[in-house]
Amino acid sequence: MAKLYYRFGTMQSNKSNQIITTHHQYTTQGKRCLAYSTPVDTRSGYKKIKSRIGLELDAEYISESIFDDVKALHEEKAVHVIVVDEAQFLSKEDVHNLSDITDELDIPVIAFGLKTDFRNELFEGSKALLELSDAIDELKTICQFCNKKATLNMRLLDGKPVNVGETIQIGDEEYVPVCRKCYKKRLELV
Repeated sequence: MAKLYYRFGTMQSNKSNQIITTHHQYTTQGKRCLAYSTPVDTRSGYKKIKSRIGLELDAEYISESIFDDVKALHEEKAVHVIVVDEAQFLSKEDVHNLSDITDELDIPVIAFGLKTDFRNELFEGSKALLELSDAIDELKTICQFCNKKATLNMRLLDGKPVNVGETIQIGDEEYVPVCRKCYKKRLELV
């Protein structure tokens, strides 16, 4: 029986690299793996998943018709797994469509993304995935400022932490993984 998986982590927790690795493992075994992302994050380029270490994978964008699209592809040639990058940017409806793919087409879906934004609030997609996923895994990395496990994302503006602004602010270098203690401590200094 297929499952809907959610693998979340902070910035720099190796999410994109794991997606590319998972895709590679399936395809080298002759299995069909479909890769998806969202059009919200264009840092990697048009329909691309790219890791910080330079690995890259072509992907399609999630659309409202994902269930029908995957069903048609699966009827044409078996789909063995679906991987999704930047899952925090999915809508609740997108997540329900992914769960339908798992439940009705019996295709595992592995979604990767952030759990919370830089204000420590759940993204819509993350919330829905936490509610609906059959299996949830945390990808770990260490705090930018100490050696504890990072659990939050901190946004830096001109080198100073901020926790106000639009929820979706695409970037890379201005976000750092931090533990809760350093998150609170650094924001108090502002």
